[in-house]
Amino acid sequence: MSIEPRPSPLSALSMRINDGRGSNSLHRSVDESSTNDTGYLDSVLRVIYDSISELNMQLPKHLRVEKSLAEVLLGTGGKLDSLTVANFIVIAEQKLKASFGFPFDLTQDDAFSSETGYFRTVQSLATYIAEMVEKHMSSKALS
Repeated sequence: MSIEPRPSPLSALSMRINDGRGSNSLHRSVDESSTNDTGYLDSVLRVIYDSISELNMQLPKHLRVEKSLAEVLLGTGGKLDSLTVANFIVIAEQKLKASFGFPFDLTQDDAFSSETGYFRTVQSLATYIAEMVEKHMSSKALS
């Protein structure tokens, strides 16, 4: 019995995100070389965008986070202050656990460095989380 690798969900990912007010606020094509090639990235992005939607309900319009891979979260041009990032972490960790069935700690591995931290952009966060899911699922399959 041979196991064939899953095709990458990012080979020509075209995302159209509805901002909840009936208009499509984002249309972004992502090429495979610009993101992580893990099969979990689509699922992780859905959870992150859902978490952003929930966070945005708590924020005034001018501070809302855009559902875009390029959106800067922390550092120069970032939208999140320390209280907002704490709220986002709680929301995202709860949603990730509900989606993937194991607890997440999004505060590990130098998460908040403005230059190298994975909270720098939505894309860097999604890639990091997808790698966490991949590692967890791989280790679970081996045990």
